[in-house]
Order: sequence, then C-alpha cells, then structure tokens
Amino acid sequence: MSQAPLFSSAGELANLVVTSNLIDVAWANIPEIQRGPAAIPCSVQPKVYHPTRNRTIVVFASSTNFTQYPLPEVGDLVQSSLFQFLCPKECPSVSINGAALVLFKSLESQLPELKTELSKREGQLIITGHSLGGSVAALFTLYLLDSMDKKCKRRPICITFGSPLIGDFDLQHSQWNSFFLHVVSNKDPVPGLFLPSSRSPPTSSHSQTSVYKPFGTYLLCSEHGCACFDDPDLILKILTVASSEVSGEVQVVDYGEILRNLKNSAICKERWQVGKRFADPFSDGIVMELKKIGIDPAKHNIDISGMEKAARSLTKKTKASEAKKLNDRKKTMAQLEWYKKKAEDEKKGYYDCFRNEDQTRHVKVQELMAELTTYWEDMVAEAERKPQKEGTSFRTGWLFAGTTYRRIVEPLDIADFYKDGGRDYINSKRSQHYKLLEQWYKEAPKPPTREDLDSKKKKVSVLLTEDSCFWAHVEEAILSCQSLTNANSTTPEQRESSWDNLVMFGEYVMKQIENCAVSPEIFLSGSSFMTWWGEYKACIDNFRNFFSSRLVEYMKRGSYNQYG
Repeated sequence: MSQAPLFSSAGELANLVVTSNLIDVAWANIPEIQRGPAAIPCSVQPKVYHPTRNRTIVVFASSTNFTQYPLPEVGDLVQSSLFQFLCPKECPSVSINGAALVLFKSLESQLPELKTELSKREGQLIITGHSLGGSVAALFTLYLLDSMDKKCKRRPICITFGSPLIGDFDLQHSQWNSFFLHVVSNKDPVPGLFLPSSRSPPTSSHSQTSVYKPFGTYLLCSEHGCACFDDPDLILKILTVASSEVSGEVQVVDYGEILRNLKNSAICKERWQVGKRFADPFSDGIVMELKKIGIDPAKHNIDISGMEKAARSLTKKTKASEAKKLNDRKKTMAQLEWYKKKAEDEKKGYYDCFRNEDQTRHVKVQELMAELTTYWEDMVAEAERKPQKEGTSFRTGWLFAGTTYRRIVEPLDIADFYKDGGRDYINSKRSQHYKLLEQWYKEAPKPPTREDLDSKKKKVSVLLTEDSCFWAHVEEAILSCQSLTNANSTTPEQRESSWDNLVMFGEYVMKQIENCAVSPEIFLSGSSFMTWWGEYKACIDNFRNFFSSRLVEYMKRGSYNQYG
C-alpha cells in the first residue's frame, strides 16, 4: 500500500508540532550552527543531533541572509534528474531552485552515509533548516522518502523556517504532502522571494519564478497570531501579499521569538467576529485564519468561495476513506458478478446476454457500470498525478480490484460498441483508464509458474476471461469472416488481409485456451465465439479447404467440451 499520511489536516499537524514542542526542538540548534564556522556563505552542511534515545534531528543551516551572497542561479528553476521521481506520469520533468540544487548536490557524496546512519536509529526523525538551509532540508526529506521501503513505519517530519519555494512540482495529490511543515513570518521576505511580485535577487529570472509551487502545510505567523494552510493556491496568494508588504531592507527574522509567542496560544484558537456573509463555518474559518495573520481577504482579492469549495471537498474526502470507498465498489462488483452467474445458469454468456437482448432489461446493469467506471477513472487519474514511485505503490494496493473491474465491465462496453455498429474498438474507442489498468497489471505480477497454471486449470470454471478485450477480438474476427464471404464488396487484397487476421486470431485464442485464460462461457452454443467458429469453418471449407491449425483441430475434435 502507499505511505499513509501522517496527519489528516493542516491544523492537526500544526497543533501537534507546537503543543508537543517538536517545533522548538527543530529550531533549537539552528542559531548555534549559524553563529559557528559551519554557516559560511554559499554552504549548507548537515549536522546530526540525538537529544534523546528516541529522537534524531538533522539540521541544515545556511547563512542567516543568503541574499547577500552571489549564489548561482538563485531564483532560477533547473531541471534535475535527481528528483525525477517527483514527476507524475503526465509530467515529463521536474525543476528545482538552482541555488538549493547546487547546495544539495554539494552534499551528494555524504548522503549515502548519512542515510545509513539515520536508518540505524530508532524513534522520531526530524529534519529541519532555516532559509536556504530549509530548502535543502526539504530536498533531503524527499530523497529519504523516495529511498525508504514502503513498509517502513518510521517516517521523517520536515520542519523549515523562513525557507523559499524550491520547485515547480506539486505534491497536493501525494501522501508525502503531510510530511512537511513550513514556518513563515509575515515579516520575512525570503519565503516569497521567487514570486514575481516580490523583490527578487538580481540573479533571478521572473519569467521562471512564476511557476514555483508550494507543498506541505504552512504555519504563517504575524503579530496578530498564526494560522495554517495546505491549499497551494491560497499559500501562493498569501506569500505574495506578505512579501509585497515587507518594507525597507531585507531583515533577519527571529523565529526563536516567534516560537516563544506561540507557546501561549493554540493554532487558530480565537474566533474572529465576522459578518453574516461568512456565517458558514467553512468560509468563517478561512476568513478567521487569514485575519489572524493580518490579511484582509476583500482588500487582497482572495477568492473565499473557491477556498470554501476546496475545504468542503477535503472534508468530504476525509469522511469517506479510500478503503471504505473501495469496499463499496466491491459490493457493486458483486452485483455484476451475480448478473454474470445468472446468465451462465441460463446457458447464455453474460457478454452475449448484454449484447443481444433488449437493453431495457439491463438498466440496472448499466447503472452499476456507470458507477464503477466513474470511480475507477478517478482512481486511475489520481494515480497518474502522484509522484511516480508513490503512484506505483498506490496502484499496487488496489490493482487486484481494478483488474477484476476491467475484466468484467470492459466486455460490456465492447458489447455496446459493436451492437451500435462500431469497428476496431481497441484503437478507436478504448478508454485510457482501461489501457492503464492493463499496463499496470502487466508490469506488476511475476511470470506464471507451472504450479500457477495447474491451479488455474482446477479453477477455470469460475475464471473471468483474462484479456478484457477478448470479445473485441472475437467481433473483429467475425467481421473478417464477413469480408471473406462478401466477394462483391471487397478487393482481393482486403480478403487476403482478412484471412491473415483470422489466422492470427486463431493462434491468439489457442494460446488463451492453453493458458486457461478464458472463461468456459465462450464455448456456450449461443456465444459470439461459437458464431465466429461456425463462420470460420465455412470460410475454410469454401476458400482454404486444406488449411488446418491447432485451434481448428481442437474445435473439430470437440476438445472444448472438456475445457473447464
């Protein structure tokens, strides 16, 4: 299964780290390192602390104000193969802040040893850093998450202070999003440094900075209080507003003082008095949190209704866990499997029953199909949006259920397609989510052993046909038979091509039979497959009288009567 999120909401994470003193622990050693020789310009060095037996802290500290120094590519985004694992399937590359990437690469030779050292320690792992050191801390945390075994229960928590954005990737759909907390003061320009409206350093390129994206939970602090958010669009807006309102020279923010002020107040503890327009608890909560950090939504044109929709969506998703939704879909699948069994009891294959009978009898089946298809299209799309390694883990967790869905529902889609006169379903109509489910299934399992095949032979009577496009191949084979027999409407070249297709189809079917990969229902007397066999046998008798193949001999001998 994929890595479970550490926290279900931004507020839960922020309240825990504040009330448990985790945030103080994360900050405690940073000032000491910044005052020492490790804090040389253009350098970030990790330092490991073991304050207790069950707690390890890794600190990445840079100079207190890195903008004073000529760091390479300070604001530029640079494509990096090191973090290619962050790319979802739909995105070919990922870009990282140039300065952070240079500093991270300077530690590349130390990282394997550091990772090994951390793997030997038990208990809590906190990775932290300030300013550009926080950016490197976040990159190191991502490096650790990618290299950790998916079954490992000990996950790092990354806490950064006043760090700039580090890349153009989006972890909003990833479980990794919950491993990061970024503490930001509204007086600190550094977190919004690479946004187009802020005062960027001379080496940055505004044409590139506009694609920076935040990830994780942001704990935003002001003299009014603090608030936490995990919506990336809202965070970008807040960082832009806060950065534009910082006046004067770039100043060093004392995060130690900010943390001392946090101790006496829970996150968003007060309730602000707001107008009736925001009496709804979702809108009320968003306005309240913004005002606690000194931001007026109306003044800064922040779309509260959009944030409200996002909050409602998140709440709805939290209430219905993915496991419960998957279990509900399994119940829906059970109803379709009952329909399949009923058709077989009546000596009809469920494919042909659905294809040939009056559709008014199958309204309920169509409703079940629509429900399942909507669910699995969403699940596949979510897997595609995740970083590749996490997406693979996520897919593995529900691949069995997805494969069963594909094998029982796609044949019904095929039946609808050919009933309406369609041709070439696989290339012209097949849905992308079916293609991906099949691709992931082929990538995941090990090759079948002899024992697996023997086991399948014993259970073949209850098997679903493994190739969910089997019936599309059957329909195309029937069309090829018709092409052969309709000499007046086809050319010799077309007829020869149709014959070649029939030969290849016969080889394909025989392989499926030998691997026990088809359901015995294909041999029912009224099935489309047996219709094809009748037409194919006639084509052989009329056009290729001396032709034979393993499938032809198998069918003529009636060996299929013993199948299953």
